[in-house]
Amino acid sequence: MEARITDEEFEELIIRAIDRLPEQFREIINQIPVVISDQGRERHAYGLYQGDGIARDNYPDRIIIFKDTLVRDFGHDPALLAAQVERTVRHELGHHLGYDEGGVRGLGL
Repeated sequence: MEARITDEEFEELIIRAIDRLPEQFREIINQIPVVISDQGRERHAYGLYQGDGIARDNYPDRIIIFKDTLVRDFGHDPALLAAQVERTVRHELGHHLGYDEGGVRGLGL
């Protein structure tokens, strides 16, 4: 049985995750739309970065955080869910900063 987390509660988890970033990274992420979606099951993902990175400006950047898969896998434990939301936000921000999947994982994300 999946936990019932409202959109507002989930949004608060994302806000807290952003607030916990070092200041220079908060400044960067505050310039990127962070969107909540329920299409994670379709993408088999917790998050997605779309754009061409901080060094280019050819495509619009955005970070998508997938509520459905995060709540499905971590919603049974509020602390675990909060930690995974934070990890996902950091992971997708890493992509914006230019790290590929291996590089982001090398950062522990």
